[in-house]
Amino acid sequence: MPDLGAVRELARSITALENNQSEALLALHEAMRDTSAKGRVIGITGPPGAGKSSLVDALARQLRTCEKTVAILAVDPSSRSTGGAILGDRIRMRDHYADPGIFIRSMATRGHSGGLAATTHNVAEWLRIKGFDYVLIETVGVGQDEIAIAGVADIVAVVLVPGMGDDVQAIKAGLMEIADLYVVNKADYEGADRTVNEIEAMLNLGHGPKPPILKTIATAPSGIPELIQQLDSLPRRQHDAPTARFPIDHIGIAVRSLDAAACFYALLGLDTSARETVPPEKVRVAMLAAGESRIELLEALDPDSPIAKFIEKRGEGLHHVALRVPDLNRAIEKLTAAGARVLHEPRRGAGGHLYTFVHPSSAGGVLWELIQA
Repeated sequence: MPDLGAVRELARSITALENNQSEALLALHEAMRDTSAKGRVIGITGPPGAGKSSLVDALARQLRTCEKTVAILAVDPSSRSTGGAILGDRIRMRDHYADPGIFIRSMATRGHSGGLAATTHNVAEWLRIKGFDYVLIETVGVGQDEIAIAGVADIVAVVLVPGMGDDVQAIKAGLMEIADLYVVNKADYEGADRTVNEIEAMLNLGHGPKPPILKTIATAPSGIPELIQQLDSLPRRQHDAPTARFPIDHIGIAVRSLDAAACFYALLGLDTSARETVPPEKVRVAMLAAGESRIELLEALDPDSPIAKFIEKRGEGLHHVALRVPDLNRAIEKLTAAGARVLHEPRRGAGGHLYTFVHPSSAGGVLWELIQA
């Protein structure tokens, strides 16, 4: 049986990353400085019905026979009522739960486009750091433009099935172009060879090296050792140096009157009732929840305040963008050392959070607010 304490601790740390908790993001940020983690992140993507879950299940079983540890991230659509994943991995892969070498996590998209959840990148990197030999990411059943996996995985396998016909042509402009290899699953179905020929014909129209095409029967299983051999032999995708991804906390908008401005946002269904005064900035603010971020409306309380001067010079409009960081003091130190103009030491803002501003001259013409998460 697996070490339930270790499994629960890992699950809790992933939940913290999914909720963008500052301690978890800081731990990830620090751990990413160490490049010793060698595990491979494999993206398994393709249209609905291609057998991605069965293929991931077969891959995990085969890798365990080679004494490799495996983490599985199964990305599913979100329930409209709960926000959670509609299809649970506990249903699809429950036979693996007694195996201490396999960790499985369902992730709901929560409305995020691209075939992944917004925090999939951070969670995958965390699992790699935790020492898993392979991190298998199964995307939502995707279409032409849902290709976010290309920016996360080291290797992307696009899974297709016989009988797709014109669908191969229909999705080639997006999904087909991110493949490092193609897998024709359910190869025991009629038309498997024809599907391979259609993919080859499509590849012949392009330029450069042609990704390999493999046939598998995930439920048999058949072709799985050959697939793993290909996954191991392909070069990893070159991504930018990994960095923890921190969320936008809010967008600040300067207005002459909160009451007048609130009318527009109320029509959009946003709650504009929360009001607060921030004495250091001589403003009154309204914070409007907007998904995972917020909109901050700022009304000047004094003609000499920064917001009053901003409106006098530029009129109402976008004033600043606020980024949530895990360690505000460290961010200030790094920016100052690099010559950036930080406007003041951390202060208490709306809701009691610590914040500072970075002058637009140091940030491409944008006033950035940094907030301690």
